[in-house]
Formats: sequence, C-alpha cells, structure tokens
Amino acid sequence: MRSPRLAPLVLLVSVLLLPGLTALPSSAAPSAATAASSAALADQTGKVRGEILGPGGSQPDVRLTWFTEDYEFLGSRRTPGGAYSLTLPVGSYRLQFTDVRPTYDVKRFQPTDVAVEVTVAQTTTKTVRMTPGAAIGGTVRAGAKVAKGARVVVALADERTFSTTADKRGRYALGGIPSGKGYSVFTYDRARTWVAKSTYLRKLVAGTYTAVSPTLRTAGGTLLVDLYTGDGAYDGDPVSVTAVSRTTGQFWVARTRNGSVTFQGLFPGRYRLVVPGLDDYLPAEVNPAVRVRSKRTAFTDATLAVRGASVTGRVVDANRRAATLGRASVRLLDADGDVLDTTTAATDGTFLLDGQLTTQSGLTVVVGPDPNNPYLGQGTSYCRYAEATTPPFGVTTGDQTVLGDVALPHLPDAQQDGEQCHTPAPTPRETP
Repeated sequence: MRSPRLAPLVLLVSVLLLPGLTALPSSAAPSAATAASSAALADQTGKVRGEILGPGGSQPDVRLTWFTEDYEFLGSRRTPGGAYSLTLPVGSYRLQFTDVRPTYDVKRFQPTDVAVEVTVAQTTTKTVRMTPGAAIGGTVRAGAKVAKGARVVVALADERTFSTTADKRGRYALGGIPSGKGYSVFTYDRARTWVAKSTYLRKLVAGTYTAVSPTLRTAGGTLLVDLYTGDGAYDGDPVSVTAVSRTTGQFWVARTRNGSVTFQGLFPGRYRLVVPGLDDYLPAEVNPAVRVRSKRTAFTDATLAVRGASVTGRVVDANRRAATLGRASVRLLDADGDVLDTTTAATDGTFLLDGQLTTQSGLTVVVGPDPNNPYLGQGTSYCRYAEATTPPFGVTTGDQTVLGDVALPHLPDAQQDGEQCHTPAPTPRETP
C-alpha cells in the first residue's frame, strides 16, 4: 500500500522574520450582504462511481482510499466486486485503488490513482483499470547468516515507498511496485544493528521480476536529535522526522518522544533532517554538522525558526458595535474554500487564527454562532445571529494580519425572541 508522501523539503531560513501588523482598510469590514453559510455548501454532495477492471476484464479485489486534492487522507474501505461508489461533498478529490493481495505476491497490481471532480446532485463515472506491477525478491544476509525479519524498503523517485519483511530464512518478495525509473532499495536487520548501502535499480518493468539479495555488512549507528522552535524546546504532540543520507539518499523515519527523536541502525555518514511543521512554525530541512559512526551515538539538534502567518480580529454585534460576541465560531478558509484553521472567540470577542500559514491571497474568515445554537451575546445582545464572511484578504509568512471588528448580523426579526434583538430600520436619507 502506498505510504504517505514525505513532507516537502523546505530550506531553513536563518533570519527570524519579525511579525508586523497589517490592518485591512475600513472598506473591508463585512456587511450583512456578505453573510453566507459555508455549512450549506458542505451539505451539497454528489456521487462518483465506476468499474474496477484488471487484465482481460477481471474484477480485482481492492482497497479504495480517498484523499483531498493535496493528498490529505479522508477515508478508506475495501471494495470487492469490481465496482465502487462514493458520496462526497462537492469538490476535487484523488482516489487510490490498491490491490489487497499480500505484498509478497509478485503478481500484485500496482496502485492506481484517479482524480475526480464531484458536482452537486450529479454522478461522476470513472472506470479504473488495474495493471500488474513490477516485483523484486531474494534473500537478505547479515554477514554469513540469513537475516530473518530484515526490513526491505523500495523508495521511488517521487518519494513513495513500498516495504516488506523477510521470513525466518531471510527470504522476501515485494510485488505491486509501480513500473518506472530510479529506485533505491534500503535494507536493515530486525534489530537495526546491521545495514547495507542502498542498491540502485535503474528501471523496473511492469509484470517482471528482478532479483535483489542484499548483504548487511556494516554496523549501524544512532542519531539522537533534540527539536526546538523559536519559542524554545518543542514539547508538543509526537511527529515523524526523516533522516536522509546525503550520500545515498537512503532515509529513515522515526517518531518524536518528549521533544526528541532517535534514529537507530543508520548507515554511517552524514544526514540531513526533514522536520515537519511544529505548532505554528513552518517545516524545514536541517543539515546538522555531526557524522553518524558505526556502533556510536551522535547528538544534534534541529530548530524551526520561521513562523507562519496569523490573523486576528474581534467579533461584534452589527447593531451595537460596542457589544462584543464571545464564544463565536471562527473559521479561516483558503481561496478554494478549504478550512485552514478554526477557533472560538474569547469572552471579549477577540480571536487568533494561525498555524503553518504561508504567504497567500484570497483568504476569508467566516464568523457565526455554533451550528447547533444560534444565540450569542449577553444582556440585551443575547440574540440570534447569522454568519458573516469577510472580503478576501492576503497573509504573509511571519506577519500578522489584523482584521479589526467583524460585525455579525442578526437573524430576521421574526426569528428573534424580543424587540431588543430587532434590526433597526435604515435611517431615511434627507432630500437636498
């Protein structure tokens, strides 16, 4: 099965960007006319269906996984019977079909990806044709002995990986590999003690078998990395960090624990580290000066210094600008309508939206009550409110954009509980 792609490699910027404040012009304040319901758009769905065909019209048993357009995982299920059907919200998706036969089956089909566009109240039909993949196999040895339980990983040029484990006799087979050019085969023993330099395969052809029998002759080393952000030592949720050999391109992935990550069984040499975004700091590639040596442990650290953009504002009553609306739901949407961040306004109506936001335009903020409770405010401002959407705006990496007051309109008078929540009639203009 296709593994998640590695995070894009982002060069570490050595100068910390100082946050600046960029206020929107007064004309950017949202009005009742801009109030809209993104939830209604999310309720609009369509279907995508089709046949799943193998060679000669066969109907393979596959696992269907669906992602956003940017390969963010959404769901997965087994799909037997030669057909599939999904009901999804309107939008763009990528569907991936993976042969459910074991990875050691050399006749396994290679994964097939399909891009689809789901349209409201319509069915999109897309036939999927599965084709045989390439296969490799052989016996893994550590010195003069077979390496039972050794791990074999095939890395493609596009950063996808396929892997399997050798049996008790060191034998392995790996099928369903997409045909193409430029493959690296990485191997290490079960204890991550013995390793081999990666084997380069120039080309693999669909439906063919290539013998690869690595011998693990080198004792691996260990690399321990402490993670930091511009705010200090990282103490957040566990993340996956990748160590990539500067010489061979061979890579290892390990999870952090208590703000540190340990790589065991590395082939001796120098490595670069691919660190995902931490909190609201952007992903980075770090080139530590240390060298990994056989049977030794090297220590280093990796610091993320570039902060993402942020957006601030305050939610107020459109009828009484002095009345702030705490507990309002606030969402930040990109130009495609995808949610980038969510929060709840503080008791004074203020909010902060951040994360690993890079420079971009066409963003909007949607503010409103809880979807299940239209009430907000206190005292005479305890009323029923509708959503409001700001005009589009842009953000810059490392800077803070200040929206100012975001005015939330009342629902129509007929839906209110008292006259204090009625919207005042517009003042007639005087005739000159």
